[in-house]
Amino acid sequence: MLRTLAAFAAIASASAFAPASSGLPRLASSRPAACSLRMQSSPPATKIEQEVKLTKELFNKLDADGSGSIDMAELKAALGNNLSAEIQALMARGDIDGNGVIDYAEYERLMNMQRFDDAQGGNLYVRNAIKFGLLKPDSVLADCVMVGNKGFDPFNCATSMDSLKNYREAELKHGRLAMLAAAGWPVSELVQPFLSKFLGQPDLLAAGEKAPSLLNGGLDRVNPVFFMAIIVFTATIESVAFTRTRDADYIPGDLGFDPLRLYTGKSEPVKRDLELKELNNGRLAMLAITAYAYEEFLTKASVIQDTPFLFKSIL
Repeated sequence: MLRTLAAFAAIASASAFAPASSGLPRLASSRPAACSLRMQSSPPATKIEQEVKLTKELFNKLDADGSGSIDMAELKAALGNNLSAEIQALMARGDIDGNGVIDYAEYERLMNMQRFDDAQGGNLYVRNAIKFGLLKPDSVLADCVMVGNKGFDPFNCATSMDSLKNYREAELKHGRLAMLAAAGWPVSELVQPFLSKFLGQPDLLAAGEKAPSLLNGGLDRVNPVFFMAIIVFTATIESVAFTRTRDADYIPGDLGFDPLRLYTGKSEPVKRDLELKELNNGRLAMLAITAYAYEEFLTKASVIQDTPFLFKSIL
């Protein structure tokens, strides 16, 4: 039966390059990906893992009901009841939160363990973070399937899964704000002079045509009503976040805002990839906006003047 599954895995991989209509129909996932942790050692690799290459495409095929997770019935339907012991061993190895199913985050952990062995759930970032003293070996991040886990916690701030989710929520909020700011900062320096001239209004940029900030100054020239509007808007967003039910499956930062349906209804691998992209772009934006502020403070010139090849060649 394992040979059948191996062939099944090959077909699944090949179908990833076929037209979308050739695959199984997908249903919108009703269960968000869980973030889980198991501190004890994992059971040894099963015979299934030794003979079958785990891939994203195989997950989509095994998840026959489109629920976003693989249960015992789906594994038995693919492997056969004669491998019941191996199936149970695979479930015990993969289901690290003990809810009886393997969601995509847990499945991705199995894929990493198949590629990079079992230590730290196959996460090379975490493995190196522990090696260089950036993470304690008994940290909740040591074998955690939360998306974007790079094992960077030198001050051991995440002491539990609850605190880790709170930190991730804060990270996503700051990242989203930073992405808006990283785009808005240079755009304001490019557009404001022309816009103020066109409308016959005063130029609100700080001295040297720099964006107003604590270091650049110029915040006193901005209408206080604008700041009040920002406070009301952010308070409204925060109130929505606080009123959402936070059960065990709650995804930090998930406000249910997806008007273009870029995330809703997608397969679990695609969702996982989108979550990682948002997180990485947010982290980069936080570094970028900090660099903007210090660069302009030190050079006394605007970002668009310091890096004209990024802006003036386009606009």
